[in-house]
Amino acid sequence: MSESGNKRKAKDKAYYIKSAKQARKSSNELGPGQKGFLCTSNREKESVREAYNILNEYADIIYGSEKPKEEPELSEVKKEEIEDELSKEMEELKKKQAAPVSERRFQCVMTNIKGCIFIRSTVENPSAVVDAIINDIEKKKQQTTKFLLRMLPIQLTCKSVKEDILKAAENLIDQMADYKTFSLLIKIRNHNIKRDALIEPIAEMVSKKFPEIKVDLDNPEISMVVEVLRATCCLGVVTNYSGRAKYNLVEIAQKAK
Repeated sequence: MSESGNKRKAKDKAYYIKSAKQARKSSNELGPGQKGFLCTSNREKESVREAYNILNEYADIIYGSEKPKEEPELSEVKKEEIEDELSKEMEELKKKQAAPVSERRFQCVMTNIKGCIFIRSTVENPSAVVDAIINDIEKKKQQTTKFLLRMLPIQLTCKSVKEDILKAAENLIDQMADYKTFSLLIKIRNHNIKRDALIEPIAEMVSKKFPEIKVDLDNPEISMVVEVLRATCCLGVVTNYSGRAKYNLVEIAQKAK
């Protein structure tokens, strides 16, 4: 092969390596077009582990286990009681780890903001999972996490651009039907967009859609979450935000005791 051919080949290889690295990086970062759970913590590594445990537990209850259900032949039942069951669990764990990041039921992605964790998810309704977790904590009066603090369900994400945020918020307004009071939970982290630039237009959209609903900043029945995290905005809808200790799982458990 000529020298020019070798250079071209080396250049192509470098390009593909760079592209692959960028693809892996983007798949592990928070960005538009995602849904999941926005969490706060005081120790991130331990909090991610707690989040995976509790989310998998309740997602299995609501949506069923990710493990494929296979009926073994009668002649094999006795043989597959202990050793084979352990082997199956190990294989399933390997499959989950080997699965593409985008296909995993729960995957922590980078927010690049200290103490702020985002667990991207493929579950149909993140709110249903968080509701089940909180209801169980209140019922059992037991603390389920130590380092994982707040957990907010996020229905969608978009770019941190005013027009995109307003359009995304409009898609969630229908979920606020049949409620008498509402609030907007808007927080800006590491971005220059102003809260006032979002509060007024979103509040107007809600009032226009449901003229009977009133603003209540102290004890709203329903709230829209708008969290700007650098270049990405996370949006969702939560109920009884104040009564549920602002969705702080540790405080909910302490309050229930």
